[in-house]
Amino acid sequence: MSNSTSTFGQELLGRNHVTSTDIIVGSSIALFAGLQLVCGSVNLWILSKVKIFQNAFGTISASRTTVDMLSSLLHISYSSYVTLSQRSDYPSYLAIAAGNLGYVFATISCGLHVLLAMNRFTSVYFPMKYALVFSRRNCVRIIAALVVGLSSFVLLSYNLVPCNVIGYGAAHYGYIMLSCSDPNHERPFHFGRLVNWLCGTFFCFGAIVMDAATIRKLYVLKSFSQNIPMFIEIIFLTLGDNSPDDSKALERTVSFILTRFTDLINTTTIIIFNPEARSFLFKRMNRVTAGSSMAGNHPEVANY
Repeated sequence: MSNSTSTFGQELLGRNHVTSTDIIVGSSIALFAGLQLVCGSVNLWILSKVKIFQNAFGTISASRTTVDMLSSLLHISYSSYVTLSQRSDYPSYLAIAAGNLGYVFATISCGLHVLLAMNRFTSVYFPMKYALVFSRRNCVRIIAALVVGLSSFVLLSYNLVPCNVIGYGAAHYGYIMLSCSDPNHERPFHFGRLVNWLCGTFFCFGAIVMDAATIRKLYVLKSFSQNIPMFIEIIFLTLGDNSPDDSKALERTVSFILTRFTDLINTTTIIIFNPEARSFLFKRMNRVTAGSSMAGNHPEVANY
């Protein structure tokens, strides 16, 4: 085995010593991912119990929340851990697998975000066609097509286009594109730039345009809370260019942490902006509080 082959992907591993920046970045990743998992669980509970969400909007929202939770599980178990520990005694293919999965989850979440914007837009401007376009069967088919299509697009493109393999760099705080396994070869095409441009142009900007066109004030507020952080995240992702260079460190780090923050924002919007969701939560909280008070006043019941 050649030396270039044996060291392929080594830039993704830790540096074997931990700095204060590692602790700050790793803790931030774990914090946002952990909060997203908690809020995501509450969100799925609300979507399954509140009748107003028993429709296409609820199905799409639950799908996006699930994808974001899978992403958070990945980053709290891998990305934050390797960032905090800076270990280098593990195979680089784990970092490559984490990078591929992370990109797949982010791309699917982005696609579902646009689908939600289309759902809101259709309900306001084409209410008579809404039930037909977003029937239960169509909704499931669209979501399945998005998941399969976007996953295949990311996985096949990054791994079939020569010298475009990506992974999570523990010491770089983000996704970086590996050097060619053969040092005599040069990268023929930077696929990551195309993906970032497509996501920023068609997904993020498209969602902003559709939400801006939706005349209801509630949706406009949701558009700001969800689309703006995502749009800023894509800008930094594009500026970072999946490069391991120190000159791109700020853009790369901000982009990665903003993605975790955006996942959290996406999960909490229903709780914050929807009165039915808030009412459901408050009623359950009051019921639990009342039950605890009664148990405290009648200890013999609690000990029964």
